[in-house]
Amino acid sequence: MASDTWPRRQQPTVIVARRARPGRERDLERWLRRLVARAAEAPGYVDAELQPPNEVHPDEWVVVYRFTDQRALARWMESGERSALMAAGAELVDGPAREQVVALTPPSDRVTAVSSVRVKPGEMAAFRALHGEILVALASSPGFLRADLFEPVDGVQDETVVVLAFDSREHLDEWLAAPERVRIIRAMEQHCEGERTINVVGGFAGWFTPLGGPEVKRWKSAAAVLGALVPISLLYTLVRLALFPGLHPAIATVAGNVIGIVALTWLVMPWLTQRLDGWLRR
Repeated sequence: MASDTWPRRQQPTVIVARRARPGRERDLERWLRRLVARAAEAPGYVDAELQPPNEVHPDEWVVVYRFTDQRALARWMESGERSALMAAGAELVDGPAREQVVALTPPSDRVTAVSSVRVKPGEMAAFRALHGEILVALASSPGFLRADLFEPVDGVQDETVVVLAFDSREHLDEWLAAPERVRIIRAMEQHCEGERTINVVGGFAGWFTPLGGPEVKRWKSAAAVLGALVPISLLYTLVRLALFPGLHPAIATVAGNVIGIVALTWLVMPWLTQRLDGWLRR
């Protein structure tokens, strides 16, 4: 488990890109998710990202692993468990994998925007393509740190959630008002139904990392925030539609942001992190 001095050091990171055999795209995705889940159990694991094909890396799935040190990373990459998983998925991969090992300084998620929207049935591919355009635009946006896309999960989460992190509120506001973003969001509307909910919150660190305490893995902090935010957004939407169905969209969005931030900061997150403390710090 990382100490409170870890953010000042560099994380050894491996970036792996793989292309699916024609017709085996969904099988490859499931296999990669199993691979990432097993990596999370390895000693020295920090976090991992699984990125679907987009405009930046079309036709390729990219997995990014981060470990506490080079020795821990090497143990995972050379482990028998990983080798067995790699052999089991060999028939799903088209061509050799592209691997790159680098050392990255962990970013600090200082301010985060969480957006959720319901994508129409059969429209997810078009939505992903437009999300890829957003990623391309974000790459040159000042202060941008990272982006995560959480697709719907049957029986658990009906909406598609996008989490964007910037180094400051000013840079985030610039992106939210950027003409390129506005253009892409408007293009997305034809593939979505209902309203888009956007909540802006501070970085996760204020909720999860006390002074002198262990660093919480970012995927766990993100999962906890999403677990708290989605019910708040759904409840707000239900109450607003019942009481103020004709409320102007701009006013509804501002009110939703205020209610979401207040509920998360002073009510839900203090209660939730206290009860999840043991899991968060493992």
